[in-house]
Amino acid sequence: MKAIEFLIKNQSDATDNWREEAEYRRKNAKWLRYSAMISLKVRDRMSQIGMTQVVLAERLGCTQQHISMLLKGKNNLTLETIAKLEEALDFNIIGESLIPANGYKESTAQSHHTYLSEAESVPYGKSK
Repeated sequence: MKAIEFLIKNQSDATDNWREEAEYRRKNAKWLRYSAMISLKVRDRMSQIGMTQVVLAERLGCTQQHISMLLKGKNNLTLETIAKLEEALDFNIIGESLIPANGYKESTAQSHHTYLSEAESVPYGKSK
């Protein structure tokens, strides 16, 4: 009985939010996984080039504490933040994966040219 009495006497008064936390992780699993993968890539790159959190924070114009939070892999990173990380680390995190295999500039230039040609030949709101 001493063990049970000890446990009852020393139990925490704090409420346990494990259910809410588990539900949050379940609902946000996909972007949390992406955030963790990006965090690992950033950590690996920082190790490769010998960069500290303080130096990265200076390059991004934020605090070391903010970088620490980013590196935990639990933040919903914006594309702007990811792009800044890529620039600060001189490293592609997702940039290359967004460019089509046949080349972004060629495909957009062609489609843009075609669109302009069609717009010039047919006045807006009129059909041929």
